[in-house]
Amino acid sequence: MNDNIIYVFIVLVAYIAYKKYIQHKVLKLVPTLMKQGGQIVDVRTKVEFAFAHKDGSINIPLDSLKDRMKELDNTKPIILCCASGGRSAMAKHTLMANGFKNVHNAGTWKTLTKELL
Repeated sequence: MNDNIIYVFIVLVAYIAYKKYIQHKVLKLVPTLMKQGGQIVDVRTKVEFAFAHKDGSINIPLDSLKDRMKELDNTKPIILCCASGGRSAMAKHTLMANGFKNVHNAGTWKTLTKELL
């Protein structure tokens, strides 16, 4: 039984490390994506966005993304953010399933704000 717990722990640590690595790679790309006309889309709720957000970002809550994706320019990079990275991951999947190609999950809006200082 203890061996199973160890294996689950190892898998969990590997998964978290992989997610952090991917987020780090995206954050390093953000300045270049912005020079290419990148659009920062915050998929948190209107209330969360009103409380605090990255200057210059667009608020399109995840639950209204399908109805509002026409507001996004598919020829420019789309940089997604939210509170923890979970909703922006779902938003990335949704956009890519609807033909968007240059979509990046930057994780949290706070991390994205620090990266662009």
